[in-house]
Amino acid sequence: GLLWVYEGITSYYDDLALVRSGMITVESYLELLGQTITRVIRGGGRKKQSVEESSFDAWTKFYQQDANATNAIVSYYAKGALIALCLDLKLRTETDGRVSLDDVMKEAWRDWGETGEGMPEDGFEQLCIKVSGLDLEDFFNATVRGTGELPLESLLKTHGVDYALRRSNGGKDKGGKPSTDTQAPQVWLGATLGASAGKPVFVAVNNDGPAERAGVSPGDELIALDGLRIDLAGSETRTRRYRPGDVSELTVFRGDELVTLRMKWDEAPTNTCYLVLNDEVDDATTSRRGDWLAQ
Repeated sequence: GLLWVYEGITSYYDDLALVRSGMITVESYLELLGQTITRVIRGGGRKKQSVEESSFDAWTKFYQQDANATNAIVSYYAKGALIALCLDLKLRTETDGRVSLDDVMKEAWRDWGETGEGMPEDGFEQLCIKVSGLDLEDFFNATVRGTGELPLESLLKTHGVDYALRRSNGGKDKGGKPSTDTQAPQVWLGATLGASAGKPVFVAVNNDGPAERAGVSPGDELIALDGLRIDLAGSETRTRRYRPGDVSELTVFRGDELVTLRMKWDEAPTNTCYLVLNDEVDDATTSRRGDWLAQ
């Protein structure tokens, strides 16, 4: 499937065009990019579904998501944008600035946009190889058809941008910025709570997280934590009291049945990304970064 090309590359240029045109600062662009990275790495589905599969299965999986979606699928928009980023930085680095994704897209327009012909399934990848002169087969196999981590840290480093990860500060933390919370939660529930009729309900449960191992199911209504009633607003404040290894008692309603579960808290994962400009780089790196961001 090619939706990762059509939608992912478009998503990449959405934000990049803003910084290149001077509508936002470089720092604001890196914040947006960090938020995109955060959305992708917080989803376990990226380890199970490739963007090629996500593109092909869009109408049966991506647009018909269920409670297990976070564990089973990856967005070809968000991860596709990150693949486009990696490809752009790789082309710029390995051709010494001679070729970028911009050049590939211009050629794509001449080949398929102006002619009105459809892009073959392997058309985009072959075009990248043709325009750059690079052997990109391993790159596309790993990023498009694979489910491993993208080489974001190493490629951003070649353009003077440092990649950093930290713990989440809570449900409203989208990433993109260093933490200003000196008391970020040390543990995580391994699940997403939402509101149903004003009551806290497990809307998603992460595979192999504390909640799943305890037996929590999507749709369970959380009644109490360690014998005390809990609501959605107070749930994050309560979790800050716990440390990795602590054991808690969860009381939930599963349908009409009251269920008590024992849960061991895990250390909160470092799955929140932020990017920082590195000004202590050589002239070549500074030049590459300037060409990329049109600064």
